[in-house]
Amino acid sequence: MHLESGNLSELDTEDTGWFIGYSDWTRSAELNLRHMPFNVTSKGLCVKWYSHVPGYPNGELKPISTGRTISILVDNTGEFKIEFSNSPQFEQELTKSVILKSLGDYVIWGEKLFHRAYCLAPSTILTVRWEPEDTEN
Repeated sequence: MHLESGNLSELDTEDTGWFIGYSDWTRSAELNLRHMPFNVTSKGLCVKWYSHVPGYPNGELKPISTGRTISILVDNTGEFKIEFSNSPQFEQELTKSVILKSLGDYVIWGEKLFHRAYCLAPSTILTVRWEPEDTEN
């Protein structure tokens, strides 16, 4: 499954703070979802800031993903679960859950994944979506 999660404060950014970009430290061991080579253009940039209340969203199926998307918990008290699946039926063996519960927790995912979200405690989430013209790393 094309996704990576963790906490931004735990990433080695070589003391720069840049966690997505063209620098070598944005590369991850396997997927390189945070890496955007300098010579690759992107399209369809979308940025969303949303303060969710518990119960919303409540697991509505979102369209299959295209490009790359990162969601980051940007408050200290939130708890937000996002489930990912290769199937719109979210069979247990094809589903992975990520819970964002500490400031800076993130999940980034690539194309062809279904997702749905659950707000477990009031949560402010910053989400950025973009489509690299060339996904070669």
